[in-house]
Amino acid sequence: MSSSKSVNHFENHTIDRTDFRNLRPQEAARYTGLSESTLAKLRMRDNRSKGPCFLKISGCIVYRRSDLDRWMDGHAIEPST
Repeated sequence: MSSSKSVNHFENHTIDRTDFRNLRPQEAARYTGLSESTLAKLRMRDNRSKGPCFLKISGCIVYRRSDLDRWMDGHAIEPST
């Protein structure tokens, strides 16, 4: 039986790729509930301080799930007491 998890072995460390996942803009839009267009606008130079961190690798935009979670948590509004 083989496992369906993608695992890399590097320097005696096992990394389970299901624990963290990078998301393309379409997936990030679904994950955050925002439109792809909104995420694209937040990537524009003048708006970058307002949007989530992203990576640009060989011209491809990638979001780390942890960055999206951190950004969304930063926009949480606590109920007033």
